[in-house]
Amino acid sequence: MFSLPQGDGIGVEGWSDEIPIQLHGISKDDFEQLLKALFHRKHGSRPNLPQSIEQWTSVLMLSTAWNFEKLRQASIHALMESNIGAVDRVVPSQQYDIEGWLLPALNELAKRPEPITLEEANRMGIDIALRLASVRERVTVQTGCSYSYRDMYGYSGRGADDNLNVTVGSCRDSRMQHCDFSDQIRSTFSTFNL
Repeated sequence: MFSLPQGDGIGVEGWSDEIPIQLHGISKDDFEQLLKALFHRKHGSRPNLPQSIEQWTSVLMLSTAWNFEKLRQASIHALMESNIGAVDRVVPSQQYDIEGWLLPALNELAKRPEPITLEEANRMGIDIALRLASVRERVTVQTGCSYSYRDMYGYSGRGADDNLNVTVGSCRDSRMQHCDFSDQIRSTFSTFNL
């Protein structure tokens, strides 16, 4: 910025404290978190290091925007260490192009017994939420229903009913928690960088 021609020097941003550089669209809090992380890398001051997921997300946002690659990797590592939830991994994986986050996060959400909430759908975006719902809804569990009977000659036996019992409940079959939905996710999200 300073190497570009600045004209007569009167009123040029950054030349004095009275005329600071304006960072449009950057909040004070986001910038402070970036400075904390930068200061820690330079001087190793642990107490002021960003602590929360929101603070590290601020560092991730600005380090990505300004191509601070080492700081970006440090923020990704810090977010993973903080046990960030699946929905919270989906959103930044798309916003900040984080490789290796989207598929495991979607798989985790596909496995869980609880449905995707409206709040989660809004956070992930309707396109991702609908595709994820499609993956979840395509799963079918087939169980046969066995029964006993007595034929017209009085002999008893056992058989299987080809009709399936369907139970409508508040959550999915618990066996789905152990399934791997990766192939279905790859086909449904084929246009995404998984």
